[in-house]
Amino acid sequence: MPRPPAVPLAWSNLAHDRVRFALFTAGIGFAVVLMGVQLGIMNAMLDSNTVLLQRMNADLVLVSPTRKSLLFREGVNRRRAEQALEVDGVSSIEPLYVDYQLGMLRHTSANPGERTQTRRIRVVGVDPDAKLLNLPGVTADDWERLRVPGTALYDRKSRKHPDQVNHPGESVFGKLADGVQTELAGRDITLVGNGFDMGFDFGTDGTLIVSDRTYGAWIRAPYAAPGSDPLAEIDLVAVRLRPGTDRDGVQHRLQAIYSSGGDVDVLTVPEMVAREKWFWWSNTPIGFAFGAGVVLGFVVGLVICYQILSSDIADHVTEYATLKAIGYPNRYLSLIVLQESLILAGAGFVPGLLVILGTYAILTDITGLAMELTLGRAGLVLLLTVTMCGASAWLAVGKVKKVDPADVF
Repeated sequence: MPRPPAVPLAWSNLAHDRVRFALFTAGIGFAVVLMGVQLGIMNAMLDSNTVLLQRMNADLVLVSPTRKSLLFREGVNRRRAEQALEVDGVSSIEPLYVDYQLGMLRHTSANPGERTQTRRIRVVGVDPDAKLLNLPGVTADDWERLRVPGTALYDRKSRKHPDQVNHPGESVFGKLADGVQTELAGRDITLVGNGFDMGFDFGTDGTLIVSDRTYGAWIRAPYAAPGSDPLAEIDLVAVRLRPGTDRDGVQHRLQAIYSSGGDVDVLTVPEMVAREKWFWWSNTPIGFAFGAGVVLGFVVGLVICYQILSSDIADHVTEYATLKAIGYPNRYLSLIVLQESLILAGAGFVPGLLVILGTYAILTDITGLAMELTLGRAGLVLLLTVTMCGASAWLAVGKVKKVDPADVF
């Protein structure tokens, strides 16, 4: 005889008691939120360390192979970088200098009470005419003003002052605004423009962007050998290609040029971003701490879902025994349990996702870290949820297979 589809039966087993089904959904949703928030914090921390790279207007990037992170100081020799111009399809190369160690910022003021302690800040040096960085809000006039030695663009999303009651809107560096006089690496510097948004990361509390001339004089020159060029070592070299040029082909040709020396890596911007994220994920507590949090959420959800399915099987043991008595095989009964687990996964994922979005917004406002739920990240949470519930079903089907038709009587 034709057998009815199992989905309506699986749905009826779960949804006949709406209050109980709501509790089931809340339990799965809790695990979804736990996994999603842990992933969100981890990704926000990794993203914060790659914002500068993602803002680069470059087709390829030349970087030292020993520089596994921007935190390190190994650079590319300018003469080696200029060899890229010999490759057909390369339009220009633009140097980007970045320092995490020497750039110390101190807010100076005529009022002693407004002066701040010296704090480390990331300093980025670029040619103001190169248009190397994509910074919404920074105008052509701002870049022009940056040509004046001793001026800097400032990061509006620098870490906030911990005492916002007495220092409303101020950063840990003090007030950041157009025309503010402050001190960088022991020398006076003037902030210009309306600022840009980049944010703080694990290494620093904010970012200043200066011209390459200012960078050489303020940051590199005091530590360079007498008579040497302080800008001879370039931290990152942005390679730009002519329109219509095959990027992969140029990358392979550049790799062939630099392979003999082994002192230059040729990467795309996404590859550079992935390399930076891998360093932070594998060499800092980020990967372990938040990876463990995701695993914990997965295990919690696994246990919750298993308990739900086990209790549902116990509550309907007579019905399962009846189905078995009239000829339904274990495979059919196992399918019902599997479908129940998928229903629970979907029912818990949707409200869990909404809670995750709200939590991200709150944490972004509190911490200043940009927490974004991309389609790929939402898909990962969904995959973890389905896998979690599916594994619970696999553990619970043993109880269905042990059902005895004699239980009907």
